[in-house]
Amino acid sequence: MSQIELRLSKVDPPAPEPKRTIYRDIVNLPDPVKLGLTIRYFNYDDVGLYFQITGSGPGYTFGTVNLGLLASGANAYQNLDEFASRAKPSVGDLPNGEMEENITLILRAYTDSGYSNLKWTFERVVTVHWINSADAAFTVDVLNNFDDGTVQGWAETLEAGTGSGTDWIETIAAATDYVLSTPYSLKTKVGGGCDNPLRFRVWKNFTTPNKSKVFAIADVRVGEEVGASPGASYFNNFLIMTASVTLIYLGKPGGGTQDRIPRNKWIRIVVPLAVNTTLELRLVLEASETCFRTYSVLWLDDFKLISK
Repeated sequence: MSQIELRLSKVDPPAPEPKRTIYRDIVNLPDPVKLGLTIRYFNYDDVGLYFQITGSGPGYTFGTVNLGLLASGANAYQNLDEFASRAKPSVGDLPNGEMEENITLILRAYTDSGYSNLKWTFERVVTVHWINSADAAFTVDVLNNFDDGTVQGWAETLEAGTGSGTDWIETIAAATDYVLSTPYSLKTKVGGGCDNPLRFRVWKNFTTPNKSKVFAIADVRVGEEVGASPGASYFNNFLIMTASVTLIYLGKPGGGTQDRIPRNKWIRIVVPLAVNTTLELRLVLEASETCFRTYSVLWLDDFKLISK
């Protein structure tokens, strides 16, 4: 029995890992398309081991990432940006707007830092569920592109941070600096203190239709703005969740002086939602800020709720 394990959830062993599905929408994606994800890996061996992650799947090209030393009994998170790529599926590949395929994530553990003496291997099959949100099979129930210059019902709430001082800023508004569909996106700017962590959410209430399937599609971007004094924000993690359930988790817990999620790039995240219910959908960003006038920023554009 392997003494290592790989998970894509926050569920702790020995509870079984839930089935893992990555949802993707082909509309306006580049070709080839890149795949990024956050993994969690475990070392149950009696000694520290050097971990490495790669993958396989028809039509995919995977990178190989050396994760470094993990102590006996420990576990760690790692966000893998642009970990794999494949040719963008065509509209014809998605009959009735959907298609599923499987990829295999391969975790290896070595006894040496040169990754030459392999001790354990663990594989996990992950389903990739493609959708075409522009297909006639789907109804677009909500489209928030903010191009009327308003926030279209979205709000911001501070969850952790000082939230005080003359340099503190909390704003949510339509903005033109980074957009996917002109002229506006939604821009939320929070910070200016000395916070570790700084955590805020952008949220909106929705009533989902009584259909078989409902998906939320969010295009998001994180970055920083520097005020009168130079500083830095470091981005720890990003979540999409309801008031009680985490639907997607990217990054790592805790603070630090390095990014754990990608910055300055648009990322598309697709999540299935419960049907025929009212819920608060939350986009949650956690960052660490130095003690200067630095502001953590979250952009959102072309948010869609679709159903079939």
